[in-house]
Amino acid sequence: MKSILFYFFYDLINSKDKFFMKKYILLTFLFISYLGYSQTLNYTISSKKKQLGTLKVEKSKKDSIHQIEVFSNVNFRFFIKIALDYKLNCTYYDDELLRSSVTTYVNGKENSFLKTEKKDNYYEVTDDGETSKYYNSIGLSGALSYFKEPSNMSTIYSDFYGYDKNVEKIDAHSYKVTNPKNGQISEYFYKDGLLNKAIIHHFLMTFTMQLVEINDNI
Repeated sequence: MKSILFYFFYDLINSKDKFFMKKYILLTFLFISYLGYSQTLNYTISSKKKQLGTLKVEKSKKDSIHQIEVFSNVNFRFFIKIALDYKLNCTYYDDELLRSSVTTYVNGKENSFLKTEKKDNYYEVTDDGETSKYYNSIGLSGALSYFKEPSNMSTIYSDFYGYDKNVEKIDAHSYKVTNPKNGQISEYFYKDGLLNKAIIHHFLMTFTMQLVEINDNI
């Protein structure tokens, strides 16, 4: 596949035929649309300049379907050794959330599970077996916020909690996100449309999440 792509773009760049170039540009977009596109973001998670873990976000797109997966693991000592991990899966159709699910683990054992799924005119939220209904539209949830700023938005849907968090713009490309039920605050900082850094003020400690690597794939 790499050799085909190499010669494809080599011919395009070196061609002086405008019709040839237009044809190849059109074929390029069709080719990318057919194969799909994916992007991976890698973050480090630290506290007081000590790295505690990592987080990886993978986003793939084919036609109008966006699939986002988030994997995180954090290890720290708070009287005893604690390992916090979670897996989040999220599917969007254009700008609308279809479904998301997140499972958290503490020391290797499942701690919680929450699923959000689009129904006719509402979302069904299942939180550790208990079901409720959410009637607002969801155009931006926590999973998508890695790739999209919450600009001109007052709330963001939490995949973890199944309700909205409040969003306040504090500076250019910087936001404060507040959990209305427990008061926990996070600060989001964006660069080139991606979440570059987040500061999470957890009741145990303050975590800093920093983007360290971006991988784009066709």
